[in-house]
Amino acid sequence: MSILREYEKKVLYLLKSDVLLPQQIEVIVSAGEFIGYEYTGSGYFLSIRHSSLIRERMVCHKPIVIGSADGISCGFIIFIENGELTIECHSWGDVDIPEGFRDRDVQVTAT
Repeated sequence: MSILREYEKKVLYLLKSDVLLPQQIEVIVSAGEFIGYEYTGSGYFLSIRHSSLIRERMVCHKPIVIGSADGISCGFIIFIENGELTIECHSWGDVDIPEGFRDRDVQVTAT
């Protein structure tokens, strides 16, 4: 079973396509090591490690990537540093992201 949900993979492709080739992203997705998951009350952080990731800090926030499931909207940012990649999912509206949000059918779009 993959560490990332299908919608999180799409987020990764959308936010990193200008820096990483699709083949590199697939290797990170398929062979990445799970580091941690933290639910914050208004979203979550999911971290993986892979030797091909850069050491320098990089924040990926363009294009704007928005997810939606069951009337709940969220935004995404990716952080890369020290060989680790963290996906941040944060609330994008009046409703906080519930704890089980990752298990929903999240639809992702970029603007």
